[in-house]
Amino acid sequence: MNRLHVAQPKKRDNVDRTPTVPETVKLGIKKNGPTIKELQEEYGGAGNFYIPIEEHYQLENDEWKFDRWPEFYLGKNVMDFYDPDIEEKLKALEEEEEKLLEMERDENALMEDEDDDEEITEGELRRALKDVRDKKAIIKMEHKMKKNLRARSKNKKLEDLEEHLEKKGINANIESLRQRVKKRKTIAELEANQDKL
Repeated sequence: MNRLHVAQPKKRDNVDRTPTVPETVKLGIKKNGPTIKELQEEYGGAGNFYIPIEEHYQLENDEWKFDRWPEFYLGKNVMDFYDPDIEEKLKALEEEEEKLLEMERDENALMEDEDDDEEITEGELRRALKDVRDKKAIIKMEHKMKKNLRARSKNKKLEDLEEHLEKKGINANIESLRQRVKKRKTIAELEANQDKL
């Protein structure tokens, strides 16, 4: 008992709930008619016979169990949604689909013919592949170089700015730019300024 848990329900109200055994079990009444195993053998054996789950449906009226489809569903007549011309419409759709597939096949055949005219030689393909690999290697190298430059100072040289503006075609007053530049003074310059004062 040390490994088992025996539930001891607590009484929640004064209603007496005794165990009940159904009358059919007491009387030993069995279901009338053939068993599912007998039906399976009668209708083609395992794999061909489908077990009628409709038998277990709990409906208001037992006659409804094997209906093919309901005449009314959610308060609407199912026949209102049935289209009598569905077969002709389906046939028209299939013909249209076949035409589209045929057009696509013709288009693919034309594309293949055009591809045959513009054949690429193996040498051209190898050269193009080599060019792509070279470009890829250059991009990788540039990326590595940029990664190493990230720790550098953000201060730019005035000469680089002048060169950049010239390339862009902008006429800037270089003298005024030189005056604006915050240039660090050396200790000697600072001492010279102190002597002047």
